[in-house]
Parts: sequence; C-alpha cells; structure tokens
Amino acid sequence: MATNPSSSETIISLTLLVDKSSNKVVFAETGKEFVDFLFGLLQVPLGSIIALLRDNDLAPGSGSLGTVHESVQNLDPSYLLPNQTKESLLTPKPAFESSTLTPPLLQNFVSPDQQRRTDSYGRSYGRQNDTEPGYVRGVVTYMVLDDLTVKPMSTISSITRLNNLKIKDLGSVQEKKVEIDIKKGLELIKVSLYSTTVLTDVFLGVEVLKNDL
Repeated sequence: MATNPSSSETIISLTLLVDKSSNKVVFAETGKEFVDFLFGLLQVPLGSIIALLRDNDLAPGSGSLGTVHESVQNLDPSYLLPNQTKESLLTPKPAFESSTLTPPLLQNFVSPDQQRRTDSYGRSYGRQNDTEPGYVRGVVTYMVLDDLTVKPMSTISSITRLNNLKIKDLGSVQEKKVEIDIKKGLELIKVSLYSTTVLTDVFLGVEVLKNDL
C-alpha cells in the first residue's frame, strides 16, 4: 500500500550549506530527528525498502535488487520451502526492538501491524520512559555530509569540511532551508541506493522522476 500524507505527517527540517559555484551541498546541519531517520533505516529490511519504493511508483535504484524483488513476486509459491512465504521475503517486518522505537518519519512507512510492536514514539511496553527516545542525543547538533556521513557538528568539523572541498571563498557558500516529508524521505532512500551525493541530488538536482532508473 502506498504511503498517504496526512495532517499528522512528520516533517523534518534541515539547513543545507550549499556551494553556489558548484551547486553542491557542503553539509547539512540538523538535529536528532534526521539522524534518527537515517540510523533507523538500518533496521528496515531491504525487501521492505524496495517494496516501499515500488508501492509509491519510485524505481528502486539503478541496480538489480529491484529485479530480485520482482522475481520473488513472479515465482510460483510451490518453489518455496514449506516454512517460507512470499510475504516474508517481500514485506519483512522491521527489526525495531521495544527499547529502540521507530523514529517519527519512519512511522509513516511502517504498516499498522508492524507499528503494533511499539507504543508511541518515546515509550515501550512494560518500560518507563526514562531515557531519550530514538538513537542519538537531542542536545547535539549534527553534521550530515552529502554522502550521508553523520558526525557531531563543531566549528572545527565545519572548517575541515570546507578545506577538504577546497572552498576558499566563503561568499560562494549560502544556507538553504529544506524539509523532508514522506515524499522526500522516499526519494532520499531511493537515491541513497546508487548515489554518493544524496543531499545534492535530492534537494538541488532535478526532481527524482518516477521509474526513471
């Protein structure tokens, strides 16, 4: 089932630092919400990610994983072992544990049956909400590079990044405010399957076209 944006849809805000001369993202400045989203993707099975992209009319990348997914869809069930089903391969459940709950934006991608494994974000069954929810601390500002490398933000790390990209003219660098909703989240997942300039491709490049790859 395709995701359907609603009034309760989670939206994450980012501040991009953009090099105007090359039209590329230097890095993104963000809070824990975006980092929780990225880290949470590591707990979503690949089959579920490909299914999400297909269900929302997005090509699953330029590689061959999409054809593997399609092969399972087309395979006669009689070829599967008795203890296996197509559903378990095509739409496996995320590995979210009760102590590490689904980040808000990812909740838009998880089916109601899968969400039943956890209570609302920040709580788990049989456990007091005595720890900060998600994966990383919320009192820290994070730097996310174009290839989705994540590290704590600091003046030194910012200067180092500018030096690594050989950016001498600070006048060529500008801030750009962007938001990630369900649609952008899916585009980001798709582009990350084949690109190492994800933020540039999603926010500065041409719109990710449906089934274009």
